[in-house]
Formats: sequence, C-alpha cells, structure tokens
Amino acid sequence: MPGKGGAKRPPLLFVHGSYSAAWIWTKTFMPFFAGVGWDCHALSLRGHGGSDGTVEWASLADYVADVAWAVEQLDAPPVLVGHSMGGLVAQHVVAAGHAAAGMVLLASTPPSGLGSSSLHMMAHASDVLFQLGLLQSLGPGAVSPQVMHRALFSDHTDPAHVAWMMDHLQKESSRVAAELLMPPKPWPPAQRVPVLVLGGDKDLFLPVSAFQETARHWDAELQVIAGAPHGLMADSRYWRPCADVMVEWLTRQNGGAA
Repeated sequence: MPGKGGAKRPPLLFVHGSYSAAWIWTKTFMPFFAGVGWDCHALSLRGHGGSDGTVEWASLADYVADVAWAVEQLDAPPVLVGHSMGGLVAQHVVAAGHAAAGMVLLASTPPSGLGSSSLHMMAHASDVLFQLGLLQSLGPGAVSPQVMHRALFSDHTDPAHVAWMMDHLQKESSRVAAELLMPPKPWPPAQRVPVLVLGGDKDLFLPVSAFQETARHWDAELQVIAGAPHGLMADSRYWRPCADVMVEWLTRQNGGAA
C-alpha cells in the first residue's frame, strides 16, 4: 500500500503474530499509515492467510526466513513492525544482520520467550490460557468469543469486530508454539537500529515486565499505554493512540521529515 506524499522514508513491513495473518493490519494500521505518507507492506507467514507452505511443523527459523525474504523484495531497508510473536520474529531478523531501518515491537514476545508470561497467564487469566489451548488443538470454532474479546480487546471494541476476527483466526505451528516458550535469544548486531517497544498495561498475555525486558535488551524506547490490551492494532479505543505514538517516533527517527 503506497503512502501519500513524500517518499524519502523507509517502508513499513508489518509482521503478524500467532493465529493470524496479514489481514490483521488491513482495517486500521495500513490505511492509516499510508494516509500519512508511509509505504506499507504486510506479509502472511508460511501457511497463514492462504500463503504458500505448511504451518504445522514450521519453525521460528522458517518464519525469520519468510520475513528476511520479504525484506529483500523492498526497495529500501524497512522498519519492521511486529506484533506479539511477529515482534520476536522481527528481532531475530535484525539479529541475523538483515537490513532494517528500525523496529517497532507491539505487545511483543520478549527475547527470553513466553515461559514466564505463561506463568503470569496461569495466575491471572487461566481461562484465556485454556481457550488458547482449544484454538490450537480444535481450531477457532471451539473458542469462546467472549473470552477472546477479553483476551485481545478492551470493552470498547464492538463484538461484531471480534466475530470478524474469530472467522479469520487459524491454528499456529505446534513447533513454534513450543519454541516460543524458550527460544534462542536474538542478540543485537554491532550496527544497532532504533527500536520502539510499545505495549499496554491491560495486556492479559504479557505483563509490563516483558516489555521492559525487551526494551532493555535492545536499548529501546519504551512506551506503555494505560488501559491498552494485547490487540493494539485492532482495538477500537486504542489502535489510534498506538498509531499516534508510532508516528511521532517514526518521524523523530527520520529527522522530522513530513
């Protein structure tokens, strides 16, 4: 999706999280950022959203290869915008030395993985953890829309939007689901890139400490939005505040270019 206006900005490459695909960016972030002048691209990882390949035994390294391939198709190094699992994939792409102008990590899986976050969910959102198990084993038809609403969105989001999202969800790679518990760490390369870590303090999947870990690891700017849930790019109340934070940060990284 080409942006309107000036073209001397890096493109944005959106990387989705578990159970979804490129469609997760199409209702809010892609039209918004294109409208304020950023060239926007999104990929569906292998086996997601009708893309080639098989999801079931795909590995984290496979997803990193998918994003690295997409980076190579662009005319300039992009800013990688990764959500949840996609944030960890983006970190590994940069750690492997692939060209990137920066990263925006939205409610991202931290470098150490989801082991401690799973314990957090067991203590504070056990019903959500159970529903994720149903989603992974039986598919989205077995999942409670009400619980997934609470898991991903604020109360302000229309249940009809949640229903639309439920119709698009899919199973995730069982191999990746296991790898995410304790993945290899994505070590920052010698040539550092600017990084923004952005999360919400009402995220049921990841505590604020996970965002703090990611920010420390990448020497990144951290912003936590009060009241925001895990689905930052899709929540009707919080997608725009999230996007506004990103625009301000992206503009600063590009010398204030309009």
